[in-house]
Amino acid sequence: MSLGFVFMAIGLVWLPFRKWIARRQYFISSEMLGRKMAASESDSIEADPELYEERVRGFEMLGVFFCAVLFVGGLVIVVLTLIFRPPWAGA
Repeated sequence: MSLGFVFMAIGLVWLPFRKWIARRQYFISSEMLGRKMAASESDSIEADPELYEERVRGFEMLGVFFCAVLFVGGLVIVVLTLIFRPPWAGA
């Protein structure tokens, strides 16, 4: 049951920081894949701001999906643990 609560907590903590996390993920993945990026984020935003924002939004939506999966998965774990708790487990 505690695993379910941990999943829900991670999903809820990730949600407010999803924009910052998405920007970091985009930067790291661009560096790993060898894409040519500017030295700083401000330079890359000036080069093609619409493309940059679309890519960051894509990473952000992926993060929202993972938040939902974590939260719903944690909720399912908690509910199933409450339903199928064995009688020898105690109170």
